[in-house]
Amino acid sequence: MKITSYNKSGGSILFFWIALILIIGCKSKNDIQKNKDTTLNDSVVLLINKSKVKTGSIEERKHNLLSAYSLNESQENDSIKNRALLKISHLAYKLNDSVFFRHTNKEALNLSLKLQDTFRIAQTHWQKGIFYSKKEKIDSSYYHYFHASKYFNLIDDRYNEGMMLYNMAFAQGRIEDFIGAETNLFKAISIYKSLEENKKLYRSYGLLSAIYRDLEEYEKSLFYREKSFEYLNKFEDTNNYKSRYFNSLGLIYQSKKKYEKAITCFTKALSNDSLYYQNIRSYARLKDNFAYTRLLSGDTLNVKNELLASLKIRDSINNKSGVLIVNLHLGEYHLIHKDSSTAFSYAKEAYEIAKEATNHRDLLASLVLLSKTDVNNASAYLKEHIEESKKLEKHQRRLRNQFTRIRFETDEYIEETNRLSSQQTIILVGSFALLTILSLLYFMRLQRSKNRALQSEAEQQQANEEVYRLLLKQQAKLEEGRLNERHRISEELHDGVLGRIFGTRMGMGFLDLKGDDETKAKHQLYVDELQEIEKEIRVISHELKSELLSGKADYIQVVEHLVQEQSVITGFEYKITDDDTVHWSMINDAVKINCYRMVQEALQNINKYAQAKLVTIHFSVNNSALRLKIKDNGIGFDSTKKSQGIGLKNITARTKKINGTFEISSTIGEGTLLNITIPLAESIA
Repeated sequence: MKITSYNKSGGSILFFWIALILIIGCKSKNDIQKNKDTTLNDSVVLLINKSKVKTGSIEERKHNLLSAYSLNESQENDSIKNRALLKISHLAYKLNDSVFFRHTNKEALNLSLKLQDTFRIAQTHWQKGIFYSKKEKIDSSYYHYFHASKYFNLIDDRYNEGMMLYNMAFAQGRIEDFIGAETNLFKAISIYKSLEENKKLYRSYGLLSAIYRDLEEYEKSLFYREKSFEYLNKFEDTNNYKSRYFNSLGLIYQSKKKYEKAITCFTKALSNDSLYYQNIRSYARLKDNFAYTRLLSGDTLNVKNELLASLKIRDSINNKSGVLIVNLHLGEYHLIHKDSSTAFSYAKEAYEIAKEATNHRDLLASLVLLSKTDVNNASAYLKEHIEESKKLEKHQRRLRNQFTRIRFETDEYIEETNRLSSQQTIILVGSFALLTILSLLYFMRLQRSKNRALQSEAEQQQANEEVYRLLLKQQAKLEEGRLNERHRISEELHDGVLGRIFGTRMGMGFLDLKGDDETKAKHQLYVDELQEIEKEIRVISHELKSELLSGKADYIQVVEHLVQEQSVITGFEYKITDDDTVHWSMINDAVKINCYRMVQEALQNINKYAQAKLVTIHFSVNNSALRLKIKDNGIGFDSTKKSQGIGLKNITARTKKINGTFEISSTIGEGTLLNITIPLAESIA
């Protein structure tokens, strides 16, 4: 049995070391790869950040971005690679590199689809929507915003879904799909109210107001503009939103031909001294609106200079649409002042810009102005105006149909997906049910096997304990036999041998010897020697009858034999002590057996984990309770954090079985102490 046990242990140890080497090797490889990925990612991030720095030239920034992209291609972690790709794609858009943007955005979309990363799929569509919006491709812009909103909805990202709804409404407003725009804005407002996003609510109500202004429903427009102001007061205005608010309010009053109120609003907006430095585009727009409203009101004083100042700013920042509007306003100004040739020049400039930008609304306005400034060709301009109006109407109708088709196709796709999803669900549920039944059957069979094994183990343990009980009884009987034999020998020595020696000594003492002095001295010496022998035999007889060691030596010897066997495994020294208060003969077998097993479990734990050099075991009785202390000077552990293993759980179970208590205290580096207390009131034999 011992040889078999040793071989199994040796095989387990060999397997353990092989597994440990493999784990360490894999961990080291993983750590190296992780460090490599981290270093690579840091380099990519550094290059991306460099491409953001506006102080560098466009070429330098593009070069850094391209380097970041090339380096990012080496990333082995697809998730990290994809995050970087989206940043690179966004910066490519910012740097007006359309080709690079399209390439990186498409690559990011494909990788996101591969990873099934819904959030980043939505982000790629969002980027495409912004890109096409800038390109004035409203249908494509709407398409990508729409798909982004659907993906954000799938992952319940309500904030970003609201932003996409706002962007869709903005695109719909551009093509006069006012019902669709209104619907999406109310959806966005509902989301932002639930999220308490005051800034987004301000912008949503503002766009709603602008839509009603285009519909010439000015009272509704004013209502929603005032509604937006309520939310403007609920967040810190770090981006000159108040100036924009007054500008929008001024435009409503301008449309209503309430010019004084409009001029008051524009004046309030322009009173913000920081606007010129923080948002020069808004400042130029306000200057133009303020001057043009004064022109409409009949106050032309210094209007031309105000309009020219706005034109200069807008031209310097390459704001084409702004330049177009100011040219129209300057044309009207000169037309009012009967300067037809100058008015024609500004109208012609506005016409060229509108034609180039495919800006239908302002193209129509420029044709009207041209017909007024060039009377000879007025009919030609008006004819073109009619043709462009028809084109615009067709274009807007086509886009509105396109928007409807996008929604319909997506809804149809969702419906088909739901149908397929339902089929998949039925298949999955059926498969899961079948798998569950098979699993239950397997586990029932496995449980029966485990129960049989546990029953066998319990029977084996019971048999072992019975063997141990018999061993203790046999030990007790042997001890009793030894004790009886000692009593017999003691009585024989005391009553037999000692009596005869005493008689012999007394007889010799009364002899009347005649002889020389030397002979008499020897005689007396032998008599004294016999007396000493009597004393020694009496002492031995009393010691043999002593019962100080009765009843405990047997149990302690069994425990010591166990400890001695366990100490050989890891070479620890041991010390076993018990107080005179412990009367083992009076303690029942159940307590002794469980104490023996608990010592055995503790020693196995010490050999496995403790690395101890010394183990002390002490038995004592205090307040009618047997106390067992097992202490080692090993490495210890944090007993407040570490959960109990099998060994400690077995000790706990055994202690509860005999109504005892078990405490463990351990500190890292200071060893472990087990305190076991067993009440003896019900345990005395």
